[in-house]
Amino acid sequence: MTNAAHVEPREAHTGAPLGPGSLTWKYFGDRRSKLFFGRSGTLQNMHPAVGAALQQHSNFFDDPWDRLLRSIPRIEDSIYDSPESGAAQRVRDYHRDIKGIDHHGKRYHALNPDVYWWTHAVFVETMIALNEHFGTPLTWAEKDQLIAEGVTWWQRYGLSEQPVITNYADFQAYWNRMLAAELEANATTDFALNAARLEIPPVPGIPRPVWTVIRKPFMQFNVWLIAALMPERGREILGLRWNSLDALGFQVFSTLVRTTWPLVPRRLRYEKSVYERIVAAEKD
Repeated sequence: MTNAAHVEPREAHTGAPLGPGSLTWKYFGDRRSKLFFGRSGTLQNMHPAVGAALQQHSNFFDDPWDRLLRSIPRIEDSIYDSPESGAAQRVRDYHRDIKGIDHHGKRYHALNPDVYWWTHAVFVETMIALNEHFGTPLTWAEKDQLIAEGVTWWQRYGLSEQPVITNYADFQAYWNRMLAAELEANATTDFALNAARLEIPPVPGIPRPVWTVIRKPFMQFNVWLIAALMPERGREILGLRWNSLDALGFQVFSTLVRTTWPLVPRRLRYEKSVYERIVAAEKD
């Protein structure tokens, strides 16, 4: 892996516009995406370089909520703010000094384009999975559009376009290849999947006495949901058990979300800051 922190694009790919009417604007800030937080983070952390970076450069093991709650609003800014705001470059630059040697003895850098592309690809794929499980599955054309929007989003980071994929067929092949040959269980994923047995701090906003009561069932549900949403090959890598009773329970849960979501007012389907930016852009 290269140790370069920042590589200017060598070839510009054609993406699709981000903004009102784009699928990325419609689905990234959707509150249903919160159901994927554990799954998305785990998939990202299954990359050896990402897992090593969390172990060596973050407080993930002391406060696993901190990274999540700091990162998501900034990533939303990279999508919903204008490219001129520099939001995406700020997200990129937070990773500039994150480098080291993973447990395989390989050098890594968080801004290696192949590493950063994987974390980006997980966010893009999550929007597809959201609709598969909790909405109306996207058509092939819509998946192509979402991948193309992901290209435009990637270009805002100002990183090399060497790993960029521009259509869903190639993206699917890449996704399957990563699951087959690159991803692994590691200390970071082991910690997350065993969190119900650990004394982790409360989710911000939940009083400690309440957290003491709900921590174990809350975390058990979170791990179950990770297993439910994880690709089958991902379950195999992580050693997650999944049986017919689990599948039936998830079918009931997903059906409940899918059927009740259209009844939720549009303004409540998004985080307040995201909804305000969507509405303001639609008025322009």
